[in-house]
Order: sequence, then structure tokens, then C-alpha cells
Amino acid sequence: MDRRAHIEKIDQKMQTLGWSFYAPILHYKKAWKNQAAIYEKNGEYVVSGLDFTGENELFEPIEKNEAKRRGEESLEEIKNCIFGS
Repeated sequence: MDRRAHIEKIDQKMQTLGWSFYAPILHYKKAWKNQAAIYEKNGEYVVSGLDFTGENELFEPIEKNEAKRRGEESLEEIKNCIFGS
């Protein structure tokens, strides 16, 4: 299975388990290409995606404040890439 399809399956699994996408997370060293997603469920937050090898599923708890901060930073970086700084 290619990595993109694997990531899509992980996203579907997370949603099926009741997790909601919260934000992207960039520069996350434990993730494949340093990119993953933050999900929220019942006030808990996790980083999910592929691990740095691109072969295994990543599922790590992250504190709410850290999730918010990292999500906002990532969205700002994406915005700057799209619209320029």
C-alpha cells in the first residue's frame, strides 16, 4: 500500500473511533516527512499519521495547550506558503 493510501486509512480509522481532526502539525520529528495530524476526542488530543519510517502508525498523546500552539503555528506556516509572508 502506498503511503498516501495508508494515511487516508489512518484518518478513516481515527474518525470511525470518534476522533475529530483538529489541526495539521508540521515539524514533528516522529512523523513521516515531519508531518502529521492532531485529533481531538473528549478533551484529549493525539498526534496521528505515519511514523518517521513511513511504515508504522503514529499515535501519541499531546497536551491540549501544545496541540493548540502547534496547530496554530502549522496553520500560520501553511498560510505563509500559500499567500507569502
